[in-house]
Amino acid sequence: MTLRALVADDESIFRDQVRTLLEERGVEVLEAKDGHEAFALFMKENVDFMITDFLMPRVDGIQLVRDIRLTGPKGKIPVVLMSAISKGHVFQGTSRNLGPDHYINKPFKAKKMAKLLDKILKRLTQTS
Repeated sequence: MTLRALVADDESIFRDQVRTLLEERGVEVLEAKDGHEAFALFMKENVDFMITDFLMPRVDGIQLVRDIRLTGPKGKIPVVLMSAISKGHVFQGTSRNLGPDHYINKPFKAKKMAKLLDKILKRLTQTS
């Protein structure tokens, strides 16, 4: 079974970096340029996990994650939030149940992102 990931970021360089790491691991990648587009894709497609930027036009990453979490069982997918802003500031006022599962600083080192992706993929393949 091929896993599918949704990558949302308004900066193509980060989408490209994440897509490359995922494709190297055999993951099919769907891409969105903002949170609004990402949510529409999430509702239309089946995805196993998501990687999203925090600061994006129209709908930011935290609101995107909240919206996804509130969709019910479909919204229980693992989510990685990327941001150049400090973790404490990003998560201020965010409920643990409605927030992302993982956080990574931008710009990220490919090795660090790869390690996080491997951890998520291992968990997903063990539970399916």
